[in-house]
Amino acid sequence: MDKVIRKKKWTPKKLVMYIGVPLVLIVLFGMMYKTAGTSRLKVPKERLTISDVSYGPFQEFIAINGNVLPLSIVQVTAIEGGQVREIYLEGGELVKKGDLVLKLTNPGLELNYMNLQTNLLEQADQLRNTKINLETSGLLLKDQLVQLEYQLRDLKQQYDRNKKLYQDSVISEQEFLTLQNNYDQFQKRKDLMIVRIIKDSILRTQQLDQVDNSLGLVSRNLNAIQQSLANLTVKAPANGQLSSVRVEIGETVNQGQRIADVDELKGYKVRARIDEHYHSRVEPGLKGEFTYSGQKYNLVVRKKYPEITNGVFEVDMEFDGTEPEGIKQGLNLQIRLALSEETQAFLLPRGGFYQSTGGNWVYIVNQGGNTAYKKDIRIGRQSDRFYEVMSGLKEGDKVITSNYDVFNDVDELVLTD
Repeated sequence: MDKVIRKKKWTPKKLVMYIGVPLVLIVLFGMMYKTAGTSRLKVPKERLTISDVSYGPFQEFIAINGNVLPLSIVQVTAIEGGQVREIYLEGGELVKKGDLVLKLTNPGLELNYMNLQTNLLEQADQLRNTKINLETSGLLLKDQLVQLEYQLRDLKQQYDRNKKLYQDSVISEQEFLTLQNNYDQFQKRKDLMIVRIIKDSILRTQQLDQVDNSLGLVSRNLNAIQQSLANLTVKAPANGQLSSVRVEIGETVNQGQRIADVDELKGYKVRARIDEHYHSRVEPGLKGEFTYSGQKYNLVVRKKYPEITNGVFEVDMEFDGTEPEGIKQGLNLQIRLALSEETQAFLLPRGGFYQSTGGNWVYIVNQGGNTAYKKDIRIGRQSDRFYEVMSGLKEGDKVITSNYDVFNDVDELVLTD
């Protein structure tokens, strides 16, 4: 007997058709929804710089340039102005204090010196004559006193003799009284002369002091103008090495003009120029380092110049410890100046991306290494090699650190081999 076979309504093909197809469509629509609005750009890996985020010691450094200078420089300046007549020494020569560097000539100063010298010498002669007259006047008064004393002594002897004669009635009373009056008159003249000599002596002493002071002033003025002429010969102010002389024969030099330098050979320092951005953070005591002949050397900031010129300021640094052997003036050094103490931090190598994003975000590479997507980050301090990552990245993350300008700010980079 035949068996009736019923036709199945839900075959595997129908199940795939009614369940699988809608599921695929749902997945496709989900993917389309997920990637809607996302911009992409294909970029060859070989054109990128991909760096790893690490965790380790961080110290904020800035790279600066410094020039080696003598530890002490003494300027050679023209005390008096004039025209260069002769140059005795050239740059690079070793000098001792007082060595002649060059000779200036100044006809106006020389003529003025002669006129002043003549006037001062005339004043000196007049003052000396005044002094002689004062001293002579004093001697004359003393001589007059001596003569009065002799006359008075004679009159005293006559008075004593005539007094006895008068008592013995040998001479008349009138004759005796005349002699007595004459004697009294000379006595009073003597007393007046003594008073006059005392007062004259006091006044003459004051006048002589004034004359001596005036003569001293004249002498100092003569010495001053003589020194002015002597200053036309420029001398080395210290022992050391003379730098290049900045004038030529026949050139006019102004008073106070810098002619050359004497480098005192007592060691070296480094003068560095730093961007004004760091002006408030750089103070004496900060340390730096540089490499010379394959060996590292340390420096310390000793002096900071407050003036800012063309966006930079200067500092003087001295060697902290050993000074490099064979180092010379004028050598240019590449210095790493530390602005902070060493701490532990997440580190991202420096790169051109910072100019594009300001350090606010980066492209971080996925684990497969085939795409890179945007990630917001926060960067703190920076050294010459690393940025300090405050948030947004962790150790082991791979970040594109090359320049982003050509990416047109797309959301995702597709990395191709």
